[in-house]
Amino acid sequence: MPSLSSTAVTALRAAHAAADVQRRFFRRLERVDYKGPNNPVTEADRTAEETIAGILREAYPSDAILGEEGGLRGGGSRRWLVDPLDGTTNYARGIPWFAVSIALEEEQAGVALGVILNPIIGEVYATERGRGAFGAALAALPADPAAWGDLTPWRRLHVSAISTLRDAGFVTGFPSDVGETRVNLDHFVDVRLEASTVRSIGSAALGLAQVAEGHLEGYWEIGPKAWDFGAGMLLVEEAGGRTSDLRGRPATPGAGQLVATNGVIHDALLAVLGRGRSGLG
Repeated sequence: MPSLSSTAVTALRAAHAAADVQRRFFRRLERVDYKGPNNPVTEADRTAEETIAGILREAYPSDAILGEEGGLRGGGSRRWLVDPLDGTTNYARGIPWFAVSIALEEEQAGVALGVILNPIIGEVYATERGRGAFGAALAALPADPAAWGDLTPWRRLHVSAISTLRDAGFVTGFPSDVGETRVNLDHFVDVRLEASTVRSIGSAALGLAQVAEGHLEGYWEIGPKAWDFGAGMLLVEEAGGRTSDLRGRPATPGAGQLVATNGVIHDALLAVLGRGRSGLG
């Protein structure tokens, strides 16, 4: 079985270290701050991002890092997209559904690799463009993440084959200011009336991982930043799925909207999303 590149292993080491931070603070937070209405940030977010940045800077000092908490640091043709704690609202409320998400974006090629790690459920995902998408239980991997490049304990991910909206399950999310903007509420209702189910689980990275795993057939969201779905977008693509924006144009991490599906129901989902008006740029 092929192995992961040394760059992907470095990203996994950084995710593993950030996950240790998340576990340390989980359900032990002394305070929760807010960057805006309904937009929490915690000591775990900040500490995890600094932990990730330290590992990436040591390994690749010329690379830029774009993090949710620290913004853009450095320049160059390669940029790391870092969400140190995707699902902060869940985390702050003690709900064990959140993740570390790290992706590497190259100037010409787009997202080249991504890793997602759910520290409480104990699942990790890794993908590299052109090489497939993989998942593993943390318990099945060596204790030292530097040895995670051997793909033997990993399983290859495949999207589902469900071909009709009435049988399909979807996941979405809402911006923190949805009470004022109403963004995505129309799309949510339209899709829910056509689909088997629609979930809102509070983590873009883990939602996309569920599509790549074949547990759900599609994801859409309006408003997330590049760090929210850089890794998950590539994970779905490499698991055999399709991505775009809500109008069917090529997806990019910085576009502010994403549709990711098993590919089979992509056009049908776009048609339903097209009935709504909110957030369509």
